[in-house]
Amino acid sequence: MIHLGRLFVSMALLYPWATKEYLLWEMTIGQIILYHNKGIEMKYGKSENTPGLADKSYNELKEIRDQAKELAEKEKSDALKAQYATKYGAV
Repeated sequence: MIHLGRLFVSMALLYPWATKEYLLWEMTIGQIILYHNKGIEMKYGKSENTPGLADKSYNELKEIRDQAKELAEKEKSDALKAQYATKYGAV
């Protein structure tokens, strides 16, 4: 499920012509997101904390996300093992 309320408000703040009705009836979701991203980039500048993510394909972004999930799960597992070892001693 997609919640578009915040996107509509953000678009209205960026572009005076971007009413909710116009966005829904005249534009595709891809066009809305493209205009939103370009407007945010023009207003605030390009983000420096995520270099190159905007230029990556879906598969590359999915792989990066999967690697981050694996790393987080490993860190969580290591933390749980350390807690277990302190509570019950080494097994």
